[in-house]
Amino acid sequence: MRFSEHVVIVTGAGSGIGKSIAIKFAQEGADIVIPDINIDDATTTAKEIENLGRQALAIPTDVSSSQEVQSAVGQAISKFNHIDVLVNNAGINLYKKPFDFTDDEWNNIIGVNLTGVWFFCRYVGPHMVSQGKGSIVNVASIGAVQASYYRAPYMASKGGVASLTRALALDLAEHNIRVNAVGPGMVETGMTRPMESRLGAISKEFGNWVSPMNRWSTPMEVANAVTFLASDESSFITGQMLSVDGGLSSGNPMGKEWPPVLDSQ
Repeated sequence: MRFSEHVVIVTGAGSGIGKSIAIKFAQEGADIVIPDINIDDATTTAKEIENLGRQALAIPTDVSSSQEVQSAVGQAISKFNHIDVLVNNAGINLYKKPFDFTDDEWNNIIGVNLTGVWFFCRYVGPHMVSQGKGSIVNVASIGAVQASYYRAPYMASKGGVASLTRALALDLAEHNIRVNAVGPGMVETGMTRPMESRLGAISKEFGNWVSPMNRWSTPMEVANAVTFLASDESSFITGQMLSVDGGLSSGNPMGKEWPPVLDSQ
């Protein structure tokens, strides 16, 4: 197994993409630390990991709080003595017209999606430097390179994650620490609201149409990319964002037959 005797932190692993990432690492032999603001969900994920024969530690954590992140990292090191992989997955989203966002909403989205990534890198990074190795994988979004409507702070935060990934990759390479990101496109999770009616069609059906592969991805497909970037199979890859979007960021759907064929099931 690729991650035998590894300890992996996956933020926001109580649900969605993060949960699939945590499960995938556990299936590959890792013990998992789950900092999540929703401790009930985090505990549920931890129990599933323990059922796979691995250890898990759920920690209630607001990733936008420097103090809480520092505490979570300290607890992880106290229990497991080392951290081999950090996956910054925790994220939030909100749909509004641009000038309807309040200051608190902007600060909250940036705080969780971008500052939270920095806080975990800030407190895990020195530990990885001291042990002479490590891998960090940040969950960005194709929104880092291709914006979509009514999510201005989310797009800004994910662009920041992509840039922070590149900057830290340069600074940490000499310490044998690789820093990469994945850029998911449309993923079927609770946060994406795929069954919401938007743009004159159900979002899932519209997403199927706009995607070159004619479907949304699953959280486990994103997890597969994360574990690849964290593994020795990508030992000479750093500072990169791997798009996991079914080709969505490759171009626009101009010329594709409209309207989309609706799924009758």
